[in-house]
Amino acid sequence: MSNEVSDKILDVALDYIMGRGYKAFSYKDISKEIGIKTSSIHYYFPTKGDLGKTLAQRFFQYLTEALELIDETTEDPKEKIRKFIHIFYENLKSGNRACPVAMLTSDYENLPEEVKREVINLIQLQETWLTKVLESGIRKKVFKFSGKPEDKAKAIFSAIEGATIASRAFSDAGRILITEDLIMQSIT
Repeated sequence: MSNEVSDKILDVALDYIMGRGYKAFSYKDISKEIGIKTSSIHYYFPTKGDLGKTLAQRFFQYLTEALELIDETTEDPKEKIRKFIHIFYENLKSGNRACPVAMLTSDYENLPEEVKREVINLIQLQETWLTKVLESGIRKKVFKFSGKPEDKAKAIFSAIEGATIASRAFSDAGRILITEDLIMQSIT
């Protein structure tokens, strides 16, 4: 039973983060939505920092699995980049929800230290994976660009996250697809 309750708390918190941001919800909001007392939430997550850290770690696991699935489903570096970008696109299409990393990063200065560390881990996970894909694409002569793959990975990640934020403002997931086209032009 306890895993079921804590999972429900995490699910609702993730929805709030993707829709509103970290600072724009409270335990009271979660308790109303789930129908439990705030003291029950504190039982599982004594502080909002504990909740944020656990949520970020959970999202890290989700992202790790999503990136592994991309690697398992295609050898084509171009297709890998496209599938990665479409994770962001699909989030926006389903309720104009932004990537949790984008939302947490936008609140970065207000986050507890333990959550900040997890946000950095999430960014590094994605940039490291992108770097490996770019290096593979260079070896396979699929990608051609100037500069180091790790720098290009940082630029790609930043462009996608920026497009995610702008897409939300305009309720236009198509901005991600425009960014995808420009990214692909910059690496091929």
